[in-house]
Amino acid sequence: MPHYFNYELMKQLNGDKQMKDVWKLPAIAPWEKSCAKHPTQKPLSVLTRLILASTKPDAWILDPFTGSSTTGIAANLANRRFLGIDQETAFLEISKKRKLEIENPTTAALYKEKISGFNDKAEYSLFLNSEPDPEINVALGFYRSKELPDIENKNKFYFHAIEKNNIVQDFPIGILDAKILFIYSGGRSKASHFTGYYANIKNVVLKHKSKIKGKENSETEFYYEVELESNFMKNKNLKVELNPKSLLEDGGNKNIELFKQFLPASTTFKKVLAANFLTYI
Repeated sequence: MPHYFNYELMKQLNGDKQMKDVWKLPAIAPWEKSCAKHPTQKPLSVLTRLILASTKPDAWILDPFTGSSTTGIAANLANRRFLGIDQETAFLEISKKRKLEIENPTTAALYKEKISGFNDKAEYSLFLNSEPDPEINVALGFYRSKELPDIENKNKFYFHAIEKNNIVQDFPIGILDAKILFIYSGGRSKASHFTGYYANIKNVVLKHKSKIKGKENSETEFYYEVELESNFMKNKNLKVELNPKSLLEDGGNKNIELFKQFLPASTTFKKVLAANFLTYI
């Protein structure tokens, strides 16, 4: 993943001067221990600054030794996603209580005002409101032209999966985060083109062929079953040639290579919009 650092925000929080690598922030306050105590709990102010300095909205943040999940609370308040791991059940129970606490909008707003390190009480919320909306990931799925007449009755789609039956599902290009599926045809000796068919993605699950009706004898062992929110829809303005390089280059050579093999490749809704493919959706 590319490195990210919000230099301008850090400068703004340090009197319009470059942020130093030694910070002066208050120690943990009593209101931060409302759900019980953790022996090495960190101040929300510290984790909030770290998160805002180094992540974009909707980013995933992992804390493999989460404790009472101060990192997670800071992440949630800042509109980031969080995964925490800990072997102590008692600490995870504190984490859960803290998460439930900030699901109350009034409590969340109060905490944002109390977090230190900003020029005034409103600056944190104002900054979050000014952040750009997160990128919407989309997946590109191949469909043979001769089979397209049947697609409008479908509310599921199947990708060949590279993985085996792993506990952690991790398709290399991030299909699990995709929100929209666009169907294309062509390839090999023909230019690839959008077919006009698309659908919003409800859920993605890795399945063995034995669990999928009609694919029991397939040479492919595992599939990604993409459950759609509704049947495929069609937009005549989407029937245009697809440019793999401009759409997929951010994912690196791996993304383009998957596309060439008719495996799921991923891009962003913004890139598709920039190419003027989706004028009316």
